Amino acid sequence: MVIATDADGVLTDMSGFNFLYGEKFFGHNPVDISGYTTAEIFGETKTREFLFGLRYFYDYCCRLKPRENAANVCQRLCSDGHSLYVITARKFSTMKTPLGSLSRNLFRKWTEKNKLAFGDIFFCSEENTPPQKLEFCRQISTDIMIDDKPDIALFLAENGVHVLLFDAPYNKSVKHKNITRVHSWDDIYRYVNNSQ
Repeated sequence: MVIATDADGVLTDMSGFNFLYGEKFFGHNPVDISGYTTAEIFGETKTREFLFGLRYFYDYCCRLKPRENAANVCQRLCSDGHSLYVITARKFSTMKTPLGSLSRNLFRKWTEKNKLAFGDIFFCSEENTPPQKLEFCRQISTDIMIDDKPDIALFLAENGVHVLLFDAPYNKSVKHKNITRVHSWDDIYRYVNNSQ
């Protein structure tokens, strides 16, 4: 089976990170716990959100631990004969600048450091993510895509990709016949085993 996974929100607990560090940076409690971006969660401007991103980008990229059992499950899936890939719109990663190169290199080093082995990593633009993710899914003949972002999950599902939707506060209302909600990497492993 060919399995592709998103990075932020799936390999990492992006929401938990944003809540914890957002309170420190913005100096107040969240105003919308079902928000996706820190601007939505904390009712802040895009400028303040950009400053938050600059302040915590390195910490997020280098110090944040993977979700519980992510590395173990990825290794088990590979051992079971599945092919694993990452398809991500990691911030800045498609920029043709030193910042873009830094973003890609930090992610690759993070995966190596945390023993997350993938056949390849595909980077999508933040502006055009859904169709680019679909293109990569088709390019590698993806059987399952693991994602967390509502618009991406729905776009892929509507275009015939089976999506495992990693549960998060911002995707509670997402439903589609090609979407299965999961709550952990152990859930993902069980689903893949039961699908064979």
